[in-house]
Amino acid sequence: MLKKQKLGKYIFLNIITLGVYGLFFWSKWTENVNTLCDGDDKDSANYILVYILDWFSLGIYSLVWNYRMAERMYQVADDYGVEIKRGGMFVLIWRIFFPLICSITKIKNANLLIDAYNANFDADAVEAEAETEAQPE
Repeated sequence: MLKKQKLGKYIFLNIITLGVYGLFFWSKWTENVNTLCDGDDKDSANYILVYILDWFSLGIYSLVWNYRMAERMYQVADDYGVEIKRGGMFVLIWRIFFPLICSITKIKNANLLIDAYNANFDADAVEAEAETEAQPE
């Protein structure tokens, strides 16, 4: 099961820690998205690497990364029966002009997928338990 991430906690702790918590938060978020989108052969590197590459590319790498991660969630949404209205281009535009909207959108979309993933996870666990109980000893 994946744990949903809270926007308020992210904002509060990111301010208190002067951005250090953001590295931890987005690292965990990236792991969650990689799990949610497992099988699309587009796994993202750890966010610490993204952060470092962003410095060397003068901010361009994070734009590409944000676009790709949003597109991955947008494309896998149908598999989970979730409607995500905005894909990578929306996130990219907001990342350029108002990054908080970008973050809110990415967190919200990931949490929608996490809810569906956890529901499937719970259903699979119940089904596996029922099969185990049904088999004669």
